[in-house]
Amino acid sequence: MKRHSRRALLVASLLAALAAPPLSAHNDLPSLGTVAESALPQAEENRIGRDILRSLRGDGDVIDDAEVNAYLADLGGRLAAGAQLPGMRFAFFAVNDRSINAFALPGGVIGVHSGLLLATQSEGELASVLAHEIAHVSQRHLARMQEGEGNRHLLMLAAILAGVLASNASNGDVSAGMVNAGVGLAASRQLAYSRDFEREADRIGMQYLTAAGFDARSMAGFFDRLQQTHRHNDNNAFGFLRTHPLTGERVSEAQNRAQGYPLRMRADSSDFLLMREKLRLATLGAAEAERHYRTALAAGRFLQPGATYYGLARALLQLGRYDEAQQALASAQRQLPPHPALLLLDGDIQRAAANLDGALARYQQALQQFPSNDALWLARIDTLLQARRSAEARQQIELALKRAPDNAALWRLAARSYGEGDALRYHAALGHAFYIEQEFESARIQYQLASRAGGDDFYLRSTVEARLREIDSQHPAKPR
Repeated sequence: MKRHSRRALLVASLLAALAAPPLSAHNDLPSLGTVAESALPQAEENRIGRDILRSLRGDGDVIDDAEVNAYLADLGGRLAAGAQLPGMRFAFFAVNDRSINAFALPGGVIGVHSGLLLATQSEGELASVLAHEIAHVSQRHLARMQEGEGNRHLLMLAAILAGVLASNASNGDVSAGMVNAGVGLAASRQLAYSRDFEREADRIGMQYLTAAGFDARSMAGFFDRLQQTHRHNDNNAFGFLRTHPLTGERVSEAQNRAQGYPLRMRADSSDFLLMREKLRLATLGAAEAERHYRTALAAGRFLQPGATYYGLARALLQLGRYDEAQQALASAQRQLPPHPALLLLDGDIQRAAANLDGALARYQQALQQFPSNDALWLARIDTLLQARRSAEARQQIELALKRAPDNAALWRLAARSYGEGDALRYHAALGHAFYIEQEFESARIQYQLASRAGGDDFYLRSTVEARLREIDSQHPAKPR
């Protein structure tokens, strides 16, 4: 299916899902939680968010990078801990899009445009936006709008979300049209209601921000800088301002509120600095990124020189200039403390240069220093499979799965290590990967294939059958 067709299908599905009537309703609603639950049950929110994320992945918009995913999950998890929602399973992901935006989908699914990370000038600024989005989720704003204004307001939100998701499409007018059409469905009271939610997300998000150890002034400072820059450059890059209306009053409130919190001087983590450059490379492409880094180094315009050399090394690696990449990496290592991303890049350069033994040695040395780093485990196992050392790869997979049994990428590598020659384990591993990603229909198909395959592993067969019963019970197959 062509990209714009998939996008149209996603938008249509989103509008239909959010416009659907709630599963239950009650007239006497004694608490906020009950109000939200009656308007849009949490299970339905989770389903909608999962379906949208699956469509985004299928459309190629989600950046599938173990290091980036781990960083966003760690940062988002620290912020979400302040929300104290033990039953909520947040999911944070990066979208390859130059626009400055972030959005909270139903069910705690939070997307971050790569352009947002590139626009932030500190980790606190990035954390402030994530905290704001987490507050939208924790306060059940989507469900409360459904309860307060009915389907008309939900249609407006659906159109705005659709506009966000359609912003990557080739026709920018389509995205703007969706947003305008949605807003056209709302009366002035509904728009004011939305501004109330934005202020609430600012207030509660600031609490999450400070609880995670960041300076509350980061939120007010970033909002003010966005607003000031937007006044002089009103273009589609500022998607956050279109989906999160930012007024002078909101900025002033945030600034005044921040004065009530203690000042915290916090250095940016190496994780933030390095993943920011990795996303810059994904956004710009290797050639444009190299020009950016050369210019930045010559002019001295960067947050941290070592991170800039790291980005340059990754760009040179993609361009196939391995000796230059190694030199740039050496410059980065001289200016940064030891970090798994630097060691991973060292192995990646060796691997790209067809020195598989050298790459494996570097990955192994790195794992001795950082034994819990998923990206290093994945790179080493993938290289073993590339070197046709499948038995050794399976040993490493078993060790890695003991530490991280819910890592879908590891299960996909396990499937590769077995291949079609061991159909039971191959399909079971793929089923586990899909199950972890909550893609239950795909998981069902793989488990069914595994159950019909030959093999006498009783324990594995029992696991497959148990998963099939669970999926059939909780996620019935859709009628065809």
